[in-house]
Amino acid sequence: MTRRSWLSLAAAAQARAASQGELYALTVCPWTQRNPRHDHAQILPLSGGRLLLVWSEYYVRQPSKIVRTPYSQGGAGDEAPSQLSGKISVDRGRTWSENLTLQENVAADCVKHPNLLRLRSGEILMAYTVRNFKTHDSRVFLRRSTDECETWSRPEQITPDGGFWLINCDHILRHSSGRVILPSYWSPTIWDAKEHFMAFALYSDDEGRTWKQSKNRMDLPKRGAEEPGIVELKNGALYSILRTSLGRIYSAVSEDRGETWSEPKPTSLVAPASQPCIRRIPGSGELLVLFNNTYDPAHSHGGVRNPLNSAISRDEGKTWENIKTVENWSDHDSAYPSVTFSGNEALITYYQRSRAMSRDTHLQLKIFASDWFTAPD
Repeated sequence: MTRRSWLSLAAAAQARAASQGELYALTVCPWTQRNPRHDHAQILPLSGGRLLLVWSEYYVRQPSKIVRTPYSQGGAGDEAPSQLSGKISVDRGRTWSENLTLQENVAADCVKHPNLLRLRSGEILMAYTVRNFKTHDSRVFLRRSTDECETWSRPEQITPDGGFWLINCDHILRHSSGRVILPSYWSPTIWDAKEHFMAFALYSDDEGRTWKQSKNRMDLPKRGAEEPGIVELKNGALYSILRTSLGRIYSAVSEDRGETWSEPKPTSLVAPASQPCIRRIPGSGELLVLFNNTYDPAHSHGGVRNPLNSAISRDEGKTWENIKTVENWSDHDSAYPSVTFSGNEALITYYQRSRAMSRDTHLQLKIFASDWFTAPD
């Protein structure tokens, strides 16, 4: 497939039937031969009404790979080189600037998983992972900006050496007490028989200058407890949701702001092994989850990552209802969502690819009215 025909396919994606309640859709980072994969995104509001999109932008180093098409073999796997790139929007996400580089690839393999958070002081923290698959080594680093992401401090490693320390994009949280909480998960190795993930929290009471770990870790059968997301409940406790290999999203609670965690229990939300995202909807107060509402135990990941759905909880995560469709494109995956509320709108990013493709993906943006998730069908 040529670049022109791929761009035509991207245009067709934008032209297909819109989801109910959808206000706007854009392929914000399309596939190219130079940048064949885009994922792990976050949108952060900046001063002056600007929005900053940050994501993992993969790129090609080898001459043999620059002539690929989206459907040829040898695509951009999890270990492919990537950096953290950014774009700016000044019109509420409808159009975006050219790319800029926020964090170069300083890893043996890739830099991924941006987590940006504005502190009470106005400073912005940026956490990310630096990964080396051959040595089973992944570490979490942190930088800070005092000038709206114009410049950054020197990187500081906030996890110990040893094993595969991971976070997921846009999961960092500032608790009402001021504590900064970064949900994390760890395995001694990656992609071998010893791989098994346990989830916990990294937390800081001095705006990210020093960090501690949870006293216990959440664990589950099979591949373990992966990709935790958290939200603060109305009583100040933390509610965590977990990717699992068990056909459902699991949840756990911390009554002490991430220092200890309850035993994970299954929710009613059916899902494959795919990252869910959780937020509280401003104004209305319901909890919102974005997830892939499907399960097939015969599939390697417990099912395909389509459709992409939303659900809400009106009782602080005890029950879930009002499942709606954000994206449903046959023979495609739409997964790893992130959501940012801006005014009365919800901006959702997620990666998307045809299942006929290799691991290559483009980054999709959809905008919904915030009250669409809670409105009855």
